[in-house]
Amino acid sequence: MRIVSLALVCVLASLVSAGEGGARDGQEAKRKKPPTAEEYAAILRAQMESLKKQRENAPTTLAEAHERLEQTLSAAVLAEIDAMPSEDDMIKYHFSLGLNMRNGWGLWGDSALAKHMRELGFTHPDDMSGVILNTFWCKRHGKDLRLAERAAKYKEYRDAEKNRVQESIAAIRDMMMGVRFEKQDVPVVRMSIKRGMSARYLSPFRDGVFLTGYRRGRNAGSSRFGRITEGFHVDPADGERRLKPEYDDAVSRGSYYDPVDREDRKMQPGDDFYTVGYYFDPTDRKIHQIRVAEVNEVYTAAVVGKTAWFAGVTDEKAVLVGASEQGRITARLPVADEIPDLGLDGQSLLAVYSKAIYRLTDREWTVVHSGDILLPRSGLPPQRHGNVVIFRDEEPREMRRRLWWLTMGEKLHLSVLDRDLGLVLPDGTTWPDASSYCVTSSGDLWVCVGQGTSLLRRSRDGSYSIAIMDKSVRFEEDLSGSGKTDQGLSVSAVATLPDDTLLLVGRTGLYRLRDNELVQELAFAPEETVDRRGRAVRRLNWHPHNVLLLDDGSYFISTGFWEGVYWLGRGDDGQWGSECVERGDPVVW
Repeated sequence: MRIVSLALVCVLASLVSAGEGGARDGQEAKRKKPPTAEEYAAILRAQMESLKKQRENAPTTLAEAHERLEQTLSAAVLAEIDAMPSEDDMIKYHFSLGLNMRNGWGLWGDSALAKHMRELGFTHPDDMSGVILNTFWCKRHGKDLRLAERAAKYKEYRDAEKNRVQESIAAIRDMMMGVRFEKQDVPVVRMSIKRGMSARYLSPFRDGVFLTGYRRGRNAGSSRFGRITEGFHVDPADGERRLKPEYDDAVSRGSYYDPVDREDRKMQPGDDFYTVGYYFDPTDRKIHQIRVAEVNEVYTAAVVGKTAWFAGVTDEKAVLVGASEQGRITARLPVADEIPDLGLDGQSLLAVYSKAIYRLTDREWTVVHSGDILLPRSGLPPQRHGNVVIFRDEEPREMRRRLWWLTMGEKLHLSVLDRDLGLVLPDGTTWPDASSYCVTSSGDLWVCVGQGTSLLRRSRDGSYSIAIMDKSVRFEEDLSGSGKTDQGLSVSAVATLPDDTLLLVGRTGLYRLRDNELVQELAFAPEETVDRRGRAVRRLNWHPHNVLLLDDGSYFISTGFWEGVYWLGRGDDGQWGSECVERGDPVVW
């Protein structure tokens, strides 16, 4: 990920100087074809060369950094900064111009500028770039730079972070479940990873598998997924914006930033993302996109019992249709002007809107929840378990997908996993990514976090315990990933079996967790391939997110990151093998 971020900094910087400084022809940008592999490689090489030159010619002091900004930022961007009422508004440049500073000017390393900023009292690259930006605003507005005051403030913050990390390490030690795991010889499956669909949901259906494929929406590239669109109020005492008491965090949903006219616009169906229904047919062993005549554009799909449901748009109207072996089921949606996410409530279908949830029983809708709390859009079908509805949101680069749950009852509350857990790891992260989850019959919530490095449990009483931490069932004090206790346990997909045994899959293999005993059943190894230069390559880089045990004892595994869908099973010779499932022609149901 580091290489990718370095390669992108020049693009991000150009967006600041050009995209934010002047009008862009949005329609022309949409018409551009994506670069070929050769063109993309050339772009990366040029960007890396530009980054190298930036480092060689980086400013060495804060004053020089200000002078460089004066020289390189466009007149439109400088005018925008001059019009900002507060230095706090400079935060908008943190992931564009600020990112370029941190990488291009060597703030992560030992550059002259980094040394100078440390001498001023700023030790973290994020703090350094923030100070450069904020003091640049002060310089433009004739304000005092207040360097000593800022250094003291940042030191207080970093000291508090260190204390939180130490408290978190102690808490993690106490949370470790003491799972037993011993490496054993198991069958090895050679995996050939190919680019394919990015799936979200698997369900047995019609002797095959029903699944949904993620597709980025029309305005996903312009979406401000981290932007607070609702969920706060203005405190009359000091005029500050604060989260409402019923929120653990703010939900970003409902608007996107239009780069053409630079305005926020309400999301329409298909603007952010949508999930399309597919069917794995065991007769031809291919995946087929499902089309239903009643829904011209499908935006969400799910299976409940023996019925596959599809919601979308036909003739600019929101529609819902169910397909079963007995025929078609039509049901009027409870809200006419909004397309819901389809969710699951046992054997009932849920329609989850931005602020309301309905359940379909005998073709009649009943209200499950309605209120002012804004609910997350969920790439996985939202699931109801008792008085809790669980959501897993989406992030355009599939790196920070968060797990939420709405607790209904007398005290209505929207929670998010990383905030509820409250742990801060040494690298400053808070486990915001949740690749997979499941709920057992006892009501325990199991979640794969940390990009497949950790597995934790949230019990019904709200307490947490950790089965796997940093690819190990053993606790390491510094949590640095040094390899002292690394057992190679990668688990990024979890499912519950009928007896509440957990089925776990990750980059390294397939496992089962029963009570406190973790057993590996299969190990994964890369299939040797040849790169463009004719060199032998053995690389196993995939991210399983869903796993399904089929009736014949084989496994169906789907991934994120557009890494395809896979079948694992025994051949006629009894040996385990894998197959990347190809797409077939669409089918009409």
